[in-house]
Amino acid sequence: MYEICSTHVKSSDLVRRMRAFRKAVFSLSDLSKILGKDRAYTKVFANRLTRGDLLNLERDKYTLRGTDPLVVASNVVFPSYVSFISAYQYYGLTTQLPRVIYIVTLKQRKGLAYDNTSIRFVRFLRHRFFGVRREAREGKLLFVAAVEKAIIDSLYLPKYCRASETLFALRNATLDLGRLVMFAEKMGSVALAKRLGFLLEIAGVDAPERWRTQSRDYVLLNPSLSRGGQKNERWKLIVNEVLE
Repeated sequence: MYEICSTHVKSSDLVRRMRAFRKAVFSLSDLSKILGKDRAYTKVFANRLTRGDLLNLERDKYTLRGTDPLVVASNVVFPSYVSFISAYQYYGLTTQLPRVIYIVTLKQRKGLAYDNTSIRFVRFLRHRFFGVRREAREGKLLFVAAVEKAIIDSLYLPKYCRASETLFALRNATLDLGRLVMFAEKMGSVALAKRLGFLLEIAGVDAPERWRTQSRDYVLLNPSLSRGGQKNERWKLIVNEVLE
């Protein structure tokens, strides 16, 4: 429940109350309920605070300055979750320090900037929106792909995370292989299955044999790169990215 304030409210009171919530991004309606004031009053009050503790992320959406970028990014839109190389970064499965946070959503929308970081939204169809974990980070809620789903998403759309990064994750993560296979098949993508099977074998893990026989057509390991590369006959894959 939101706490209703008295007639007069101090800026510090609002900030304190916002910090007490587990959510990280507040709509104008949220702030209006916290203040116990109408939207017009709240908007003026909030805009005054943007010179200090409050940051206006986009129209009628606010966060407190200093809030963790991953937390902010995963709370701008609901439902959504951190994925691709951004999830690898969260789990400590990459040596990269990306300045872009990738967020999977159900609707197409423009990106935004926060704390010298670019937040980019990637739309998935509803049947591919699964495998989400709700974590606590600095007292706030963070929505992030399970490691297995981050791997699957990254191989489904390699333009958001190179295959070399996913191979590193496969070699270093503690994985539930049954879940990984289930997630791969739930996505319904032959190309994804070929990429995953190929990388699993490089990582020394057996992949389902049925994935090799789904199609005789060659697919690119990374469609965002040049089509040139060595053909892998076993997986009908054109390896167009340096993996080692």
